[in-house]
This record gives sequence, structure tokens and C-alpha cells, in this order.
Amino acid sequence: MHLLHRGQAPQKPLLLRPLFGGVQRIGMRSESTTTLRDAGRNKPGPVMPGVQMVMAVEVLRVLPDGSARYRFTLEEVDLLVAARTPVRTVESARAQLSPLPGLKGEGQVAPNGRSSGFEWKLPAELSAPVRGQMQQLAGLLKDLGTFLPAEPVGLGARWEQNGAGSGALTGATTRVELRTLEGQSVGLRLQMETPRTPQPVPASLRPPPGTPGETTMHTEARGHGGCMLSLDRLWPVRLELDVESHAAVRAGTKDAPKRFDGFTTTRLQVRELSFTPPRLRAARTV
Repeated sequence: MHLLHRGQAPQKPLLLRPLFGGVQRIGMRSESTTTLRDAGRNKPGPVMPGVQMVMAVEVLRVLPDGSARYRFTLEEVDLLVAARTPVRTVESARAQLSPLPGLKGEGQVAPNGRSSGFEWKLPAELSAPVRGQMQQLAGLLKDLGTFLPAEPVGLGARWEQNGAGSGALTGATTRVELRTLEGQSVGLRLQMETPRTPQPVPASLRPPPGTPGETTMHTEARGHGGCMLSLDRLWPVRLELDVESHAAVRAGTKDAPKRFDGFTTTRLQVRELSFTPPRLRAARTV
């Protein structure tokens, strides 16, 4: 993490102080659209349903150094179905998601928001595509709280973090600005960007054997949004992030080039649905 500007006075450290036994319920929605460009002509990409989830996070213990160990439970998973989505696609996706409710995992977060691990045991019957998506989600959940600086800051502070992110934003540079600071509430503006990165070319996009020229593929992505944190919670109270990613495949020869591009726009929304403090939770169980 690199501090670019300390911001206005007064300045104070931004440290998570989660409450032992507190339970935070989070709703998450993820939707995306894809446009394909082949030989200069645009066409809509495959229509895939979005996903919405409800998750519960319980603080299991707070260690002497302030780190918190937590348990994650995936309570609900459902699809956000667009009007043009084929019925078979919806049915297949719902069938693949059916083993997920009840999934549990554990992780640990330091006072500065850095995660020292997030692990869950995925059901053996998960299909390969869903397993890959859930592994990406694990990376996202691990990084949700890593926006805090290591030094005291005030309003208007800006800092930068390299190598964070997951999925399309893997390895991104994240630039953060402190927009609001009131009591336990912290408002951040986020900007993320990945460099142009070479990728393995999928078999479906490779030319037939013997075709002259070289085939290459590069990806890049940008994201922007905002995040509202409460320092007595582990995960954001609210987060919105829009990500635009670009995959470029180049093939053929200099005299007869071939170009194929895929543009994907993804919107991620996170909302706190409820928070049960330890005292209230204990009273309910008496």
C-alpha cells in the first residue's frame, strides 16, 4: 500500500474493530453483459443469468492483536434472469447452483483489513464452471476489506494498492479516496485498473493447424465504484463496483489480419441486510 496524500486534519488510523459474536447478513448481486466484435461487426454475446446471494458472517473470536476470525455461511443463491435468457440455460444454471446453499467457510482479517486467508469446502458435485466461479468469488470475498491504509489519514486522503482484485481485476492497481468519515462510518471512492496482460488462447479461438501467422490474446480491465464501511463490521455495509473488461484476440498475418474482441460489463452490488450485535443476539437465545 502506498499513501499518495494524507488528507485534511485531523487524521486518525482506520482500523477494523469487529465485535465478538456479531452477525452480519449481506446481500450480493452480480450481473454482466457481453458484446462480441468480429471483423469490425458487433453482436450481443451469450446471455447468462446474473446471480444474487445472501451470506451470513459471524465473528468467532478476536485475537490479542485485533485480528478477527470469522465463519461465513452462504444462506441463499438464486438467479437474476434477463428477458432473452433461454429457458434451458436458466434450468441448467439453477441445477448447478442447487448444492451451494449451506456452504460454509472460515477466514481471518487483520485490523487494517488485510485478509490472511479465506477457505471453504466446495461440494464435490459442483460442475467445473460453477466451481471456477465460486473460486473467483472466494478471491473477491477475501479482498472486500482490503481498502484501508496503514497510516493515519483524514478527509481527502488518497492511497494506492497494487496486486489486489480477483476475476477480471486480478492483479489490479486500486486507487482509493477517503470521501466521508463520521464516527465508525467510512466512505471510499474506488478506481481499479489492470495492465494489458497476455493470456493463453482458448482452443475455440485458435485457427486450424497449418494456418499462417501467430495467434495472441490479451486482456485488460477497469473498474470504478464506491464503498461504505463501518469499522465495527468485517465486510462493507454497501459496495457498488462497475467493471469493464476487454479480451482481444489477434491472428492471421500482416497482410491478412484477423481481429476478435470481447467486451464484458459487470456490475457488483453488496448491501448489508442486517446486523445483530452480540448483546442482542445473546438475549434472543436466552
